[in-house]
Amino acid sequence: MAIAAAFACGIVLGLHPAVARHAASHILLSSFFIFIGVLVLAGIMLVKIGRLFLATVASLLSWVLLGSLGTFIAEQPLDANHVISLVEQGRFPLKTPLR
Repeated sequence: MAIAAAFACGIVLGLHPAVARHAASHILLSSFFIFIGVLVLAGIMLVKIGRLFLATVASLLSWVLLGSLGTFIAEQPLDANHVISLVEQGRFPLKTPLR
């Protein structure tokens, strides 16, 4: 339950207008990937040495950042030749089934 709540908080944080305007920044996306990896490795190391509370904090923070990262990735602009863009432009008819 705590993991789902942390992930949902990350999604809400990622949808906040002050944060969402930076969603297309490649530096932000890369730093989130790196920071999440560091937190996961730190959590593993903290569990091995018996610091369970700090490992829990690292885990929950990584889930919050994963939720935000998912929101940032979903907000990326689509390419011009993406199927959704083609349908919106009317260049891809949907009257026949796709194969």
